[in-house]
Amino acid sequence: MNRIALCCLGLLACLSVTAPTAAGEHVFTLHGGHFYGPGPIVPDTPLPEGSIRGISFDLDKLEGVAAFAAGGRMLSDGKTMTNGNIDAGALEIGGQGEGKAFWLYAVAGGPNEGRERYHFDADYNMIWTVDLALDPGFTEGIVRVDGFALTTGAVEVPLSLQTAGDMPGGYDKAGSLASGATLIGRVGDFDADGFMDGTIVATTNVPLQADLLPGAPVGNVRGFRTDVPIPPLFALELTVRGVANLRPQVEATWTGGHLDLLTARLKDIHERLLAARANYEAAFIGIPPEERAPLRELGWRLESVRQMIYIPLAFLTTYEFPSGDAPASIKDATTRALDKAQALAAWLERRRNGT
Repeated sequence: MNRIALCCLGLLACLSVTAPTAAGEHVFTLHGGHFYGPGPIVPDTPLPEGSIRGISFDLDKLEGVAAFAAGGRMLSDGKTMTNGNIDAGALEIGGQGEGKAFWLYAVAGGPNEGRERYHFDADYNMIWTVDLALDPGFTEGIVRVDGFALTTGAVEVPLSLQTAGDMPGGYDKAGSLASGATLIGRVGDFDADGFMDGTIVATTNVPLQADLLPGAPVGNVRGFRTDVPIPPLFALELTVRGVANLRPQVEATWTGGHLDLLTARLKDIHERLLAARANYEAAFIGIPPEERAPLRELGWRLESVRQMIYIPLAFLTTYEFPSGDAPASIKDATTRALDKAQALAAWLERRRNGT
């Protein structure tokens, strides 16, 4: 099996589309990001822009589906049909002329029947699930994976299957990322255009039965935009909830000499809170002045979270800490900020539900 055939598990988000979209259906546009690995393969592979059409999405139910459209390509086996709404573009693993172009499809015959499904989990992370097939152009090289999932939450680059099984010979990295590195997604309205957008992430391992780099980890990070309208206050709620969900990833950087990573994560959180502030301002100016009073409490609650997260960020970017670990003052301020974010997310949910 060639190298490219082993990489399908992390490459859902390089999709592009050719099928037309019916009135009332949505389009998800995919942009930027990289595929990492498998294993020691570098450089990391930039992902091409693409889109997914034929999507019905219910923001009230927090679920949707990209319909299966006939007329897509058939795999090289001459029998497996692909979704015409999801037509993968060419991608080269390894770069520098050493890779090989291949195609990735959503395929019929699996539990999702060729559809791509979307839902939000209990933590309000958006999950994308699809049955995949990678076709390198010959039947023997086709690799199929049913029920592959990506998330707007956080995932960790796994150990190689060899290391995880106490066996020798594994590569504990995915491209430039070491095993244990965390990929972090997000969902909300970060460009303040009134439509849902964010970042999806995924990791997995090459199967042990593969001929090349068996057991090696892979990773995937991909930006997305949609034409799904999202109320600014709900976008704000999703963003604040995403901040609160980052507590484990932040606390993991307090010791072990990870202050640079802690700083990066606090910067990410601060940027999210600025996006939430833009959502708030859009909601505030979008209603008559006489109806704005109830939103003022939200404004000061949100600003208190932002100011609290700014305190440890300012210390980290101004002073040196020779021990390499976060001092108690930074941990305390960060914990208080995340507590406030969690409380604000719960307050927003109660407000949205009228309770």
